[in-house]
Amino acid sequence: MPAHYLFRMNTREVQALAPKTNIALLPIGPTEVHSLHLPLGTDVESALEVCERTSAKLQAMGLDCLIASPINYALADVANCFCGNTTLRPETVAAIVEDVCTSLAKWGFTHIMIMCGHAEPRNIEALQEGANRAMERDTRIFARVSNWLLGSNIACAMRCAHPEWDIHAGESETALMLMRDPDLVDRDILQTLEPNWEGEFFPARLAEGRDFMGCGATQAYLGDPRAGCAETGEKVYDIYADFAVAEILKDREEAAKKG
Repeated sequence: MPAHYLFRMNTREVQALAPKTNIALLPIGPTEVHSLHLPLGTDVESALEVCERTSAKLQAMGLDCLIASPINYALADVANCFCGNTTLRPETVAAIVEDVCTSLAKWGFTHIMIMCGHAEPRNIEALQEGANRAMERDTRIFARVSNWLLGSNIACAMRCAHPEWDIHAGESETALMLMRDPDLVDRDILQTLEPNWEGEFFPARLAEGRDFMGCGATQAYLGDPRAGCAETGEKVYDIYADFAVAEILKDREEAAKKG
């Protein structure tokens, strides 16, 4: 069964889906620089990939869901030292999420999982703030930010020497784009990128307020881009989707207990 993409559906199709499910996946990713070899839309492509796989796994269990229209902007301050990067203020991110969630709920999609491909802490905080505001406005809503990106154990699927330090535009995200849309990967530049393990120090440096340049990502990547391959992308994103499915099922179980 094909996925239900809100932006590809007409109003009658949405009306027909609503009685069958209250689950909506909201894909979000900033327009953010991903080194010299990947497109600025990598994070939203990542979120969409997880949404699509999650939808397929839910359908295999007899559960349908809506994939809401993707949001291509978010807070991406850490990369705002590179040309083309676009970032939003936290209050803007929160307002967008609040309004989208309340709009989805109006038509019956009240269990909303925010699927973000960008884990910058202030961005995640803003996303959850928007979800919290939506729940305050409409008590039918249950909305939260999925932890698929940080909570999944993908090290077993990766080939690089230090998957724990492969943080941005490295093996996993390069693998995603080689799998999902290889024409958008600049392979000539990719072959020139040596492993960069400054990711070991990234959390502490980010907490100090540094941007990517100050965090040792002088070419906007942390990790080993050359280790990426489409096969790894398949494995990694299947793990991500399994994590998201488990979150959704747990949420539904807890909601059922509450009645």
